[in-house]
Amino acid sequence: MTRDQAFSLAKVFGAKPQNWVTKQTDYLVVGLIETALGEEPITKKLLTGTPMISERDFLDWCQARLAQWSRSLGG
Repeated sequence: MTRDQAFSLAKVFGAKPQNWVTKQTDYLVVGLIETALGEEPITKKLLTGTPMISERDFLDWCQARLAQWSRSLGG
């Protein structure tokens, strides 16, 4: 998914997505990082110590939030 799509999903389910990492950042969603063969996928955001989750984990969280909403509506 694109960053814009991920941001939209996060907002719908109550998260506050941002383009930067701060002390208030709970999770860093990490998708595929394309690099040249043998090149390390290093970005400063990955070095902050912020807990990272995969795109799949993010989608699982979205699905869990949707199920929670469905239950609260009696569905």
